[in-house]
Amino acid sequence: MIEPHCQMTAETVTQYDVVLCVGDTTFLDYGSIEAKKEGYGPIGKGGNGLILHSALAIEPEKGQSIGLLWQK
Repeated sequence: MIEPHCQMTAETVTQYDVVLCVGDTTFLDYGSIEAKKEGYGPIGKGGNGLILHSALAIEPEKGQSIGLLWQK
């Protein structure tokens, strides 16, 4: 199932001839928060938390963000 915000973006990008898909990986490190340490896995260089992968649709002519295409 596609998330509602991603579905709207997927429909919007069909209106463009060219769309850039910019990917990003973010490390959410909860290592210093005692309450968050339980249940999260190792990340980066000894951190403890989550890894977030995102893909953003960009209109190339003006560089405007169209929306979030994917996130996991």
